[in-house]
Amino acid sequence: MTGSKTRTWPIARTVRVDLRYQWASRYFLYTLVCFMAVASAFAVGAYATALSAVNSLRQEWAFLRQEGGYTFERAVGLGSDPTDDPLKETWESAGQAVANLHPLQGTVNLLQVLCFVIGPLVFFTYGAIAPTRDAHYKTLKFRAVREGPRRLFLSQVVALTAAVTALTAAAFVATLLTSTALHLAVSGRVDTRLLEVPGDLSPADTLPTLAMTLATGGVFALLGMSAALIVRRPLYVLPVFLVGFFLVPILGRFDPRNLLMAIAYPHLEFVGGFIPPAPARVSELVAAALLAVGTAGVLAVTYAVHSRRSLYTT
Repeated sequence: MTGSKTRTWPIARTVRVDLRYQWASRYFLYTLVCFMAVASAFAVGAYATALSAVNSLRQEWAFLRQEGGYTFERAVGLGSDPTDDPLKETWESAGQAVANLHPLQGTVNLLQVLCFVIGPLVFFTYGAIAPTRDAHYKTLKFRAVREGPRRLFLSQVVALTAAVTALTAAAFVATLLTSTALHLAVSGRVDTRLLEVPGDLSPADTLPTLAMTLATGGVFALLGMSAALIVRRPLYVLPVFLVGFFLVPILGRFDPRNLLMAIAYPHLEFVGGFIPPAPARVSELVAAALLAVGTAGVLAVTYAVHSRRSLYTT
């Protein structure tokens, strides 16, 4: 038992030092502020979408009533002829748009935007910047001699994983507060008399999106860390990643972006305006295994390069 404590204490101390640096450098705070800003912008957009959808429904209904003599039930497919429903799609879309303003549904929608749109870039950037402080401040050789390359690298992986987990939890709380505040602020401002609004989600319904956000954040943060440690300058890899992620099309079934979507698509429902394209066909288990093996392989290469370099860096 004593030997176990002796072995585990140094790595715990190193992880604590790395986490303290991430906190003191305000990287955690900057990332959370970025998430909150994006969530707030999309939350306001959700309200504008709901208002526009309801107004469009009322205008189309007024036209059909005046020009075609439709009753509302007939127009939305609730009459004797359910195929004569020119307003059904608009009616259902308006109801869902208003449902997107509910606290938990809104939280899931905002998390999906963070997970698949802004999250990869933010987590990749976080992973590229936070673990490269030793190269930036010229302390790599000192820490490698004092703590050993293996413990130092493992500490960076553990600290980054812990930070991503904490950021994901913080993003969930931030989006929940944002969506709840929006719901309270706009309650009663949207006329729902013509609508059939779906109920809010249950807390358990948020778990798949939360888990996917955590997985996406972990993969891209570790990839960012590996790229920055190999190149030694995060500012070199960030523009390349930005262009590759947003401008380069998905390169086949085994592109990491497609693999993540292959895992997410069977378990997530996209109803908040953000609807990503369906992924190329890949089994969920195969996609998860490829991502895990690929990330582990990249980390192994990074460790080999970084540990060798740490012995000679001045």
